[in-house]
This record gives sequence, structure tokens and C-alpha cells, in this order.
Amino acid sequence: MTDNATGSGNALLASQPIYNRANEIAGFELLYRNDAGQSVFDIGEDQATSELLFNYCTGVSQQVDHYHQPAFINVTREFLCSGASLPIDPSRVIIELVERLEPDAALVEAVASWYSKGFRFALDDFEFKPSWAPLLRYTDIIKVDIDATSLEDAIRHRQALARYPLRWLAERVETGEQHQQYLKAGFDLFQGYFLAKPGVIYGKKLSPAALNLARLIGLLFSEEPDLDEVTNVLVNDPVLSVSLIRIVNSPLYKSQQHISTMKEVVVRLGIVAIRRWAILISSLQASSPETARTILIRAQACSALAPHYKAESIDINRAFLAGLLSGADVMLEVDLESFLGEMDLSTDIKDAALHRRGALGAVVSKVEEVERRLALKSNPMSINRTLLQIYDESARNVQALFNEVV
Repeated sequence: MTDNATGSGNALLASQPIYNRANEIAGFELLYRNDAGQSVFDIGEDQATSELLFNYCTGVSQQVDHYHQPAFINVTREFLCSGASLPIDPSRVIIELVERLEPDAALVEAVASWYSKGFRFALDDFEFKPSWAPLLRYTDIIKVDIDATSLEDAIRHRQALARYPLRWLAERVETGEQHQQYLKAGFDLFQGYFLAKPGVIYGKKLSPAALNLARLIGLLFSEEPDLDEVTNVLVNDPVLSVSLIRIVNSPLYKSQQHISTMKEVVVRLGIVAIRRWAILISSLQASSPETARTILIRAQACSALAPHYKAESIDINRAFLAGLLSGADVMLEVDLESFLGEMDLSTDIKDAALHRRGALGAVVSKVEEVERRLALKSNPMSINRTLLQIYDESARNVQALFNEVV
């Protein structure tokens, strides 16, 4: 992640690197930021925690590199004790417990539960009070605020807790002299303005609808779609779920058997139909109807054109996906390169969607050429007849789908 960066778009969050003894980045502390300049305490810790996590996991930014080191994240007492946990691989984060938390039995029990799931903890601005002792067995890192704790006291506390397998982090390191002092004292990690200031990360905040569309694309177009995972995503989108229930009960699909679960909806429709309907409905939620219609016609036309491509065999589903993703920047209002970089896709699909390269790219380009010429009201007779027929039929098919759900 780039530090001290400026850029356009939304303020997603800020990050400050944490360094090890070899002056290598060992982690990043994530800090709440918003466009209005409000602090954590202005909007409330619970909301700030939720926004920071959402932006960290879903924001699209050219400044964001995938972390190779863990992110340090503050969470509230309410979040810790709620019975929920972070929807993140535990190895990717370290949970900071700040000094204002009251380490009572309920908090210790919650931390123990998180610890059993693989999460690691840092005690932030640790004041070495006896009441925090029960949490030391679950702690990986002690963060010492060197403005509030003298070097002599820090060394004494470190020696007193030597029986615990702890790493010690000196924070608020603002001079080279302080850095050297804590290096010599045996500290493991270092954070502060001397090493790096927090840098604001700018980017595009995806709406929940856009995020759900991205997730659906990844699930539905994987080599072997997991129907249980697809069902879980659908269940968490009430508009999409209700729309699909309506569709499965339409004359086109209706049978004598009653539908009682979303899993039965998925099985009844089948993965091919689910792809078509779910992408259509999610596209409508994530963008305007006209934009969604244009991009879906493009995707449908790419799929229909694929069998006609003579240079090599092209899978129709991959052609549909390349056509769909080629318009993701318009539908979701994101930087396409950054958005595609966040998705687990094959290189040829990314190259086709972004640069129109390869056989898939050639198919997308052909369909876009028809789009442009029709938009400019060119003489239809000047367009390749087969291409025009494919595009017109795709437009009729997409409109028929629209008529079912709009």
C-alpha cells in the first residue's frame, strides 16, 4: 500500500506501516478516515469499525497492493462480544485491544473465542494493570506508547513478562535516537512518524449492490460453481432472492413441486439460468437500466458470436464474462484495471476485458463495433449481416428478460 499518497475519489482509510528490527515492513495499522474529515469519535466507534472493514475489503484503488503482512485493526468491545467475527482470514489481521476497554470476564471470554478461531491480538497503549493479566495468554504483541511510558519502565515491564511469548512494539517513535534506544532495548517492532506517517488511501467505494455483483460474477463463472456458496450469496440479497422466486414460479419454469428454499430455486433453475437471471437483476441494482441493458446485450452478443470465431474455439460462457466485464467500469463507476485486479480471473479474460487482446478480445471488439455504429445511426446495411443478426437477437433476448423483472 502506498503511503503519503494523494489522489482522487473517496477517502477509504489511512494506513501506517509497522517495521521490524531489519527495517522491513511487518504490518500496517489501518486508521479510519472519511471525506467529511470526521473522526472515529464523531461518528461512533461501531460505525467507524464497520466502515473501515468494508472499505478495506471492498474499496477499489490503484494505491492498494495486496497485503503480504497483516493489518492491525481496532475493534470495539461491542463487536468483540457480539458473537460475530471478522469476515477475514485470521492470518491477515491482528486485532488491537485498546486501553479504554474494560477487561472483565465477558471480554476475556470473547477474546478467547476469537483466539480459538485463529485471530491474534495486540494490547495497544498497554498500561500494565493487573486487570489485563488474563488476556496475556491470548496476546501476540504488546504496543508501548513511548510518550506515556519511559524507556526504563518499558524495559522493566518487558523483563517482568518474559515468560510470555510476546513481541514488543514501540509506537510513537519520532526520532532516530528513540528508534536506536528501543532497538538496543530488544524491541521487535516499531511504528511512528520517524519511520512513516499515516497515508490516506483514496479510491472508489463500491455500493453493496456493486459488491454483490462482483461476488456473484466470481462464484457463477468459476470452473465448478459451488451451489451452496451461490445460494448463500442469494440468501443475503433479499431483492435478488424474491426476484428469482418470482421467476421460478413463472409459467416458464413452474412445475407441480413447491419451492421452499433458495437452494431449491438454484437447483430448479440450474447454473446456466441462474447466471443469466442473477447477473441481470444484480446489474439493474448496481447501475441504471439503460447502462445495464447495453452491457448485458454486449455480453449476450459476445456469447452468441463465440461459436462463429474461426481462428480458435471459444467457450461461450467465457465470452459472455469477457463482454460483461468489459463494461464493469461503466456499470459500477470504478477504474476497470483496479477492479479486475481484485478479482480471481484468468489472464485471457482480463486481457480481453481491459485491452481487447486475444481471441476473446477480438470477439468483444467486434460486438463493440456494432454498438458504436448503431449508436451513431450508421446504415445497418453497412454492418456485417451475421454480426447484426447476432446483436439484434441478443438485444431481443435481453429485453425479454427485462420484461420479466422490471
